[in-house]
Amino acid sequence: MWLAIDIGNTNIHAGVFEGDVLLTPFSLSSSEPHMLHDSFAKAISTCSLKNSVSAVIISSVNPKPEEVLFECIKTRLHTSPQKIGKDIPIPLSVFAEYPEKIGADRLMNAVAAYERFHDSAIIIDAGTAITVDVINNHGAFLGGIIAPGMAISSKTLHHATALLPEVSITKKPDTILGRNTIEAIRSGIYWGAIGMVKQYIEMICKELRDTPAIIATGGSAPILAREIPAIASVTPHLTLEGIQWTYKAWRERCR
Repeated sequence: MWLAIDIGNTNIHAGVFEGDVLLTPFSLSSSEPHMLHDSFAKAISTCSLKNSVSAVIISSVNPKPEEVLFECIKTRLHTSPQKIGKDIPIPLSVFAEYPEKIGADRLMNAVAAYERFHDSAIIIDAGTAITVDVINNHGAFLGGIIAPGMAISSKTLHHATALLPEVSITKKPDTILGRNTIEAIRSGIYWGAIGMVKQYIEMICKELRDTPAIIATGGSAPILAREIPAIASVTPHLTLEGIQWTYKAWRERCR
């Protein structure tokens, strides 16, 4: 058994793998690093991991919980975690001005998408941020788009105004025109995100002169997929899949 961990801005997604098979996925909050010791201990106890892991592979875009989690892993699992991009190379070409500054989660999504399609693809990750990234038919990362996610849009609207409440965006608005403030905010954020992503897809396809496969992941991915027929599939654990393929490629190269 080995453990894959994706440390994001809001959540930590992890999964226990047996070889290439994901057995037990679980999630923790990354917004309260001081709680990680207890929550991680409880999670690995539930997974019956204890000392049975052969490796812990981490992808991270959030330094503070990453530091705490490294200590948790060393203490609880008695192993030193290996970090994607530092200890383990990323197995794809990155056509970006500063490749080292591209978020590891975006690159892991790209690795997983290429392994799924073996062709060009658009990868939508709808979490804290909404990222829309593109790979070509050789699996090279071409670049992408970063925009605020639904939850952070609601939070920012609330904090930047005197009277507007923070609204949870979990369902489709009943009408486009909100009949009260909460409905109006929900409609604006929901349809704003849908329209934004639709436009991104249209512009990317036009620029590429291609119609790549489109895959979505992240907490708001099911919402986007319901409204955007072009999204071929929703894959909740795409980033963990990318970690798995990256780790596999590295092991094979080290043989």
